[in-house]
Amino acid sequence: MMGNVGLAVVAGLVALTSVACATAPASPARVAEATPSAAPDASASSARSITLALGIGGAAEESRDDGKPEELGPLPTTCGAEATLKDAKLCMPAPAYAKKLCTATYPEVALGLFGKGTPWTRIYLAGDVEAWNASGGRTHRTKLAFDEEIIVLAKHGANGGGIMMTGAQASYDVLRWDGSCVSVMEGEITTRRPPAPKPAEIQFSRLEESTRHALLASPKVKATHEALFKACTSVSCASEKKACEKADKVFASAIVDAIRSGASLPAPGRRP
Repeated sequence: MMGNVGLAVVAGLVALTSVACATAPASPARVAEATPSAAPDASASSARSITLALGIGGAAEESRDDGKPEELGPLPTTCGAEATLKDAKLCMPAPAYAKKLCTATYPEVALGLFGKGTPWTRIYLAGDVEAWNASGGRTHRTKLAFDEEIIVLAKHGANGGGIMMTGAQASYDVLRWDGSCVSVMEGEITTRRPPAPKPAEIQFSRLEESTRHALLASPKVKATHEALFKACTSVSCASEKKACEKADKVFASAIVDAIRSGASLPAPGRRP
């Protein structure tokens, strides 16, 4: 669920446990972010890259195009637009803000908007969906999992004017936990909250340094981060890979729980 996040594992550390795992099939740790266009192999379909950053003192791994200094406003906190979805009332950001938010990927903004007490309408995937990723100008298809939690940003009505086509559905621009925007159809989503809503992959190592420090202020996030470091510094056999992936899932879950519980995060340095 939350992989593909670029663990910077030092290759030389693999040798430290190679003797202990000599009888097990080798499974080298993933040390680089997977290329999106690469075809997954059989093991990759169940395996997950690791969310760990082996140190939080440096800048986020993803380069930022800062451009010229500009005045950045605060994150929105009140409904700027309303609509309905299957008779449920939707609270959405103002259309101008939603449009700007979908011009790029803003992971720190997503964490703020998904935080405890925010008014935005959460909806959920009714099944596995392949949707259009609308972030950044160049669209591409991306997969969303059953029960994934998303925030509604805008509604595009099927009956916005002209002839109403039989079976036509409204579409929705939505925000994922990773900060990207996608477009989904009304038949692909539900307002009914599942027992365990799933977040999209959060790339912890690419979050701004101040955000990473704020998350690690949570005792649970810190403890699971340390456990992940311990489990993943050396991955030279199948059993160690499995332990590393398990620790990654626990760490990822701790981050989401901290956000949902009201973790205090700094204002994103990069935002619409």
